[in-house]
Amino acid sequence: MLNDEPFTEEPDRMKLLKRILGEAGRGGSDQRVGPWARWALLILMTAGPAVAENTNLMVKPPVPVPGGLSIHPVITSVGRTQDVVTVEWFGIQGPFQLLHSPSPTGPDWSPLAKPTFESKQSAPFKGDLGFFRVTGGRPVSTAELGGTVNYVGAASCVECHANSHHGWSETAHAKAFETLRAARQEKNAACLTCHTVGFGTPLGFKDELTTPHLAGVQCENCHGPGGSHIANIRDASLRPKVTMSSEVCGGCHNGFHHPTFDEWKTTKHARVEPDVASSILTSGEPRMLACGVCHSGAVRQSLLEQLENPHALLPSREDAAYFGVTCAVCHDAHSLTGNPRQLLNPTYSTNHFSYSTSTATSFAAQYDPDIQVCAQCHNMRGARWQDTSRAPHHSPQYNLLIGQGGYDQGSPTIATHGLKIEKQCAHCHTHPHEASPATATSPNYTGHTFEVRLNGCVECHISEDISATIKDTVQTVTKSQIEQVRSLLDQWATTKAPAELRSKYGKLAWEYNNPGDLSNPDANPTLRGPTTAEQAQVPDAIKQARMNLYLVQYDGSFGVHNGKYARHLLNVARTNITLQLSKP
Repeated sequence: MLNDEPFTEEPDRMKLLKRILGEAGRGGSDQRVGPWARWALLILMTAGPAVAENTNLMVKPPVPVPGGLSIHPVITSVGRTQDVVTVEWFGIQGPFQLLHSPSPTGPDWSPLAKPTFESKQSAPFKGDLGFFRVTGGRPVSTAELGGTVNYVGAASCVECHANSHHGWSETAHAKAFETLRAARQEKNAACLTCHTVGFGTPLGFKDELTTPHLAGVQCENCHGPGGSHIANIRDASLRPKVTMSSEVCGGCHNGFHHPTFDEWKTTKHARVEPDVASSILTSGEPRMLACGVCHSGAVRQSLLEQLENPHALLPSREDAAYFGVTCAVCHDAHSLTGNPRQLLNPTYSTNHFSYSTSTATSFAAQYDPDIQVCAQCHNMRGARWQDTSRAPHHSPQYNLLIGQGGYDQGSPTIATHGLKIEKQCAHCHTHPHEASPATATSPNYTGHTFEVRLNGCVECHISEDISATIKDTVQTVTKSQIEQVRSLLDQWATTKAPAELRSKYGKLAWEYNNPGDLSNPDANPTLRGPTTAEQAQVPDAIKQARMNLYLVQYDGSFGVHNGKYARHLLNVARTNITLQLSKP
C-alpha cells in the first residue's frame, strides 16, 4: 500500500537530515556524524551523470549504510537523456514512489511517476534536475503481532532458522552490545548505530531497558526488518533480503578506527576483472565454471552451496559478472568456523593444491576446506609442464610459498616462509597496525588492501629497514636469474630449435601457443608461438624449463615468498636448457 504522505518515519528522517547537513556545514565531527551524513546525502542526492550498471542483479545495497540495510530506499544513480530522467535505487520494501523537489529540505516533493515495485524508473522531466527522493511502503500492521511491527529481533527468527541463529549466537556480532557496555559506551549514539538493530529509527533500538531484544548485531542488520515477513511469510516480496555485497558490511566496518571496507574497495578483489566479466556475460556457464570459481564471488558461493544442495543453481550471468571477492567469499557471517575472524578456511596449510579449470573435473571433486583461504584461488590452476596452449595462470603464489608444484626433479619440499610462518599469506598481506592516534587523515590499518607491509617482517628480521634490504636483494637476484633463463631460451629458439620452428617463430619457438608476458608483454592477441601440433617438436626439457620460468615470474614476489624454491626452479630450468644447447 502506498503512503499518501511520505514514509511514516519521514519527519524524523528529515529532521535528522537537516541536523546532519547543518552540523556538517558547521564542521561537525566526522566520528559523530560522518557515516550518517554520507547516508543522508545518498538518500537525497543531487542528480549527477548516469552510472552504467548491469541489470537484474542479485539484491545489493549500493552504498554502505551505518547499521546494515536501511529501511529507507537509497538512490544509486540518476541519469538524464534529453527530456527523460532515469533513477535507480535500492529499497527493502515497495511499493516505491519517485519524488522530486528543487530543494533537499523543502516541503514541495512532487511525484514523477506511478508507484512501482521495481528498483528503477524513468519519467519525463524538463528543467533543472534539482533533487530526487524515493519513499517505500509502510511497515505492516497486524493485530496478531501486537500492532505495527518492523524490527522484531533475532529471537523471532529462530523458529524457522534455528541453525543460522545458533551459529550467529556464538559470534562477536551477537555480543556487539556487550562490547559497548564493557567500554562504557552503551549510551553513545555514534556507537549504537552499528552495535544494535535499527538505532535512530522509530521502530529500532532505543535503550537497553526499553528494547533489549534489539541489542547487538542481529539478522535484521544484514537482511532488513523482518516484521513484514513474519506477518506474511508467503509473500515473496516481503522476504528478508539476501545479498553477498560487501556494502552490507561496509556501513559499520569502515571509518578511521576500522577501515576494512574502505581498504577492500580499492583492491582488485572488489570487482570482477573486466575481461572475465565480459566473457561470463557472453558465454555464461562454461566461463563461470572455468574462471568464475575464483574471479566471481557469486559463482563461488553458488558452488559452495551445491556441496550441501546439489540442486542449487548457478547465479545469473549478470550476478556472476558483477560480484567480485566480497567479504562473504572469505568470511562466514553466520557462525564461528574454527578459523580466525570467522574465515571459511584456515590461514595455514602445506598440502599441494592446484585447482583444475577443466570441465572434466568438478568443483565438488576438487574442493578442499583444509587448504588455506588464499590458496583456494592463488594456486597453479592445474598447470603442468606438458601444457602447450598457454603459460601457467598468474596465480601460483601458494605453490611457490610451500615449495611444491614446479618441475623440480623430484626434490623434497623446499619452503621457508611457507612452513615457518603461522599465518602464511595473512601474516604479511593482512598485517594490521594501529595509528597513534587514529584520525581521519591517519587511520588504523586492517590489512584489507592486501598490500605487503614490512612491519609484519620485523618479528624475524629485526627492523623494517633490514626487511626492506633483504627484500630488495632477493628480488634483484631473482629478476636477474629470470632474465638469464629467458635469454637462454631465446638462444635455444634461434640456434637449436627445429629449423621449421626457427624460421617460422624466431625467439618464440620456445613459447606456448599463446605466448606469456615474457615474450608478449603487451598481450598482442595476434602474436603466436608454435601450434598445438608443432609443440610436439619442442623438447620436454624446454617445456619443463618454460613452466618453471613462468611459475617464478607469475608468482610476482620475485623470490620473497620462497627464495630457495624460486632459485631451485630456475636452476633446473637453466640446466635443462644448457643441456639442449650442448647437443650437436
